[in-house]
Amino acid sequence: SKYGEFLSSSFDAVQYAQRIAGSGAQSSQAQEAGDGITQLMGTLASRADSLESLLKHTILRSHEELLQQVISVRAVDSSLGLIEDQVREIKSYMHGLRTKVRVPYEQALMYTRQAANLQAATACVRGTSKFIQLVRRLRAQIPDAALDGGGRADFALAALTLLDIEKLVGGSALGGVRLVDQALADVVAVRRALTTAEAERLVGGGMQRAHQSDIGAGLQILFNLGTLPGVVAATVRRHTVEWAGHVAGRLDPKAVHAQVREHNAQATAGDGSDMTGVTAVLWARLEALVDDLASRGMELRALERVLARKRDVLPRFDVSVGALDSSAAAGVSFLDVAVARLGDRPLAFWWGTAVAALAAEIDAACAESSVVRQTLTNGYARLVTLFVPKLESILAPCLGGVVSVGSGEPADAGLALAVRSACVSPQMPHVLYGDPGPAVLWGRLLARFEAEYVKRAAARIEDAVGRCFPPPPPPGLVDAQEAWTNQKPRGGAADASAAGPPPVDLMSGAPPSRKLVAGIVRSITTELEMAKSDTRLGAAVAHAAAAAVASFVAASAAKLAAIVAANPGPLRLVESPLLAKYCVGLINAAESLRSGLAALCESEYGGSDSLAVAAATTRLRQLQSDNSRHRRSQSSISLPSSPRPGSVAGFAADSSSPASSLAAIVREALNACEQDLLALISRQTDLLLDAADTVITESIINGGNAADSSGDQTEPPFESSMQWLQTQVLEPLETDYCRRPVSAMVDRYLCLYTRVVCLTFPLSEAAKLRLTAEVTQFEFACSQLITASASKGGSIAPPKLADVGRSYRALRLVRPLLFTDIAELLTAIQNIASVVQSWSDLPLFDLVDHILCRVATELVGDSDDHKPTLPYVLLGWSKRQWIEELIANDHADVKRSSTLTTSIRQALTQSVDQLLATASSTGVTQLLQAVKNALSSSK
Repeated sequence: SKYGEFLSSSFDAVQYAQRIAGSGAQSSQAQEAGDGITQLMGTLASRADSLESLLKHTILRSHEELLQQVISVRAVDSSLGLIEDQVREIKSYMHGLRTKVRVPYEQALMYTRQAANLQAATACVRGTSKFIQLVRRLRAQIPDAALDGGGRADFALAALTLLDIEKLVGGSALGGVRLVDQALADVVAVRRALTTAEAERLVGGGMQRAHQSDIGAGLQILFNLGTLPGVVAATVRRHTVEWAGHVAGRLDPKAVHAQVREHNAQATAGDGSDMTGVTAVLWARLEALVDDLASRGMELRALERVLARKRDVLPRFDVSVGALDSSAAAGVSFLDVAVARLGDRPLAFWWGTAVAALAAEIDAACAESSVVRQTLTNGYARLVTLFVPKLESILAPCLGGVVSVGSGEPADAGLALAVRSACVSPQMPHVLYGDPGPAVLWGRLLARFEAEYVKRAAARIEDAVGRCFPPPPPPGLVDAQEAWTNQKPRGGAADASAAGPPPVDLMSGAPPSRKLVAGIVRSITTELEMAKSDTRLGAAVAHAAAAAVASFVAASAAKLAAIVAANPGPLRLVESPLLAKYCVGLINAAESLRSGLAALCESEYGGSDSLAVAAATTRLRQLQSDNSRHRRSQSSISLPSSPRPGSVAGFAADSSSPASSLAAIVREALNACEQDLLALISRQTDLLLDAADTVITESIINGGNAADSSGDQTEPPFESSMQWLQTQVLEPLETDYCRRPVSAMVDRYLCLYTRVVCLTFPLSEAAKLRLTAEVTQFEFACSQLITASASKGGSIAPPKLADVGRSYRALRLVRPLLFTDIAELLTAIQNIASVVQSWSDLPLFDLVDHILCRVATELVGDSDDHKPTLPYVLLGWSKRQWIEELIANDHADVKRSSTLTTSIRQALTQSVDQLLATASSTGVTQLLQAVKNALSSSK
């Protein structure tokens, strides 16, 4: 506010005047400064007057307010005085009232205490009366004569009466009453002990005799007595402790050896008994333990079955009301009452501890004696057979066996194989691995022996496979052999070219024989036969067999891959009889193993799927062979280093899906083995056929070139390679895989050879005679290949060369074509339709090539003057390139086929035109003109 500066406690009038005067002195005119000071002093005086008037007004107003507040305080003080007077009056009134009420209250309190004492006395008298009635009823239900075994007692009703007496005595203050104490000691305690003993006798005797009526009567007495959970739990625990004590030391190796010595000493003394050994005594003791285990388990099984059937029902007449106050309401089974105390069903509780005790005894015996461990491991199949049939009623829940009240899953979830839904044995479909009883038995007792047995069975099968592929000789022996092989002959330096391909495993180079392969099949058969009593064991052995067969396949493939790597190129493989024999031997070994496994699967496990797989593989192989014909003819074919596409591979022996039976599991594993072997057979057979195919194709093409340059050949170039395929591959092979691929190869050879013959130039009479003989030899060689590829089993009719089709008919036309003169050929082709109809099986381009070579030979004889007029020479190609392009034309796509056919037709037309220009004979001219017309009409 504008007076704030003057109201401050630190205001100084002198400083304020100096500040105002200083600000005015800075003015430029002195007069204006003086006027300003005068004006400021007037303003200061007016403001001081205003402040004084404001202070007076404020003081007056505050004084009036203080006077009003003083008046209000006086009024409140007078009101408080009145209130204090009223409070004093009330206190005096309450004091008088309290004095008047105290005497009646004390009298009422005294009367209440007297009534409570009277009520307690009445309750005690009433309880004593009720107790006397119950004692009289108890004496009537169990008379004194029954205490000495002479009278008849109703223990079930007596148990209810005893329960009522117990609840009555425990719920009322009858302690200290002499009559009650005397009756409890002389009557109730004696009859309670007798009733409990009778109930336990009925339950124990009924369990031993499997008498469900006695067990039910005893359980009913215990339930009426109120001690059912405790007695049942004590009975189960007593059985457990007794079993643990019974098992302890029964398999002690020292005791076993002592029994063996004692028995043998008696036998030696001449008592007529046979000598025995540790194994026989050990198995005899195990059989006795399993029999005892089965009998004790059947006792608890009978107890559990009765507990499950017995229920809490209302009594037929009112003998007790307090018995219905228990935790087991009406309609609840006795088993539920017992489970609440034990935590599990009685049989499941006892089974887990009993198996654990037996497992501990067996583990201790195995740890102390290696003989015991070896015996139980080698006899694991017998061990399973010893346990499962005798314990079937205990292991199968559907037969009243072990059922856990937990999650319902087996106690041991880590089973060795995923066959939880499979039965333990084909002869016992009720016992499943996934049930609690078998899970505890395998998880705590049999698992260790199972794993060791499977390991040894797999080792035995692997040993049979290893005998087929022995390890290489020591390095020193290999060095000595190489030195002997590479030493120089006596006459001079060694000829490196005569050494030939390096031998394959000369010290252990023989392929697996039939006897060794039969040993693998026999080993697998024996192991599966020994494991057939246990589904899981049989499945594990089947998978071990599949793994061993996979190692056989891998070893065979590695051997063949080493051969291919050491001998690159198909020619080396064809030139070495040792390599071919070794490859064929490996394939035959795989086929022998496959057929043995197929026979085993067919005879023992309900059939094999290998035939269907082989048929599918053969069909796929045929399609790929047709698609690869162009690739083979375009360039020289090298020996493949990897499996051909389409071969069956990748079938694994493991199966994550659960199998329903042992036969299904083993059949699946054996079928996987057969498929792996079929894949190996198909791949390696293709390898040999591809090598032979390359060499034969090269010999056919190169043979045509050699025929053009020289007319004297003692042996056709294709004969040796085709004979090698027949004698070194097809005839020794024992597989039926070769029929379709060889038929496709022969079909291609016929087409190729027909084309080579049609391109022969010059075509002299001597050449015609030579070609006629070669065609006959070629036809015979192809027929031998077809016959050698026939089925070795004889179940399929042998094939014939005529079954190949059009290519064979085209070759049959070559011989008459060679000796058809120009005049007869001209007469035959005056009409192009008749030409196509007469020689429909012979390709048009091959027919035209033959006519051009015939005409060129007729014009110039045996000289090469008209060779430049041949179509492939006009294109600047060699004869080989012309043949390859014609083959490519047969298998090219539509776009390339159109372009290639146009260029080939143009070269043929140009060749015809050049020959027409030089032809002088009318017949030749007419023939060439007919050929030209045929080429034009073929568009």
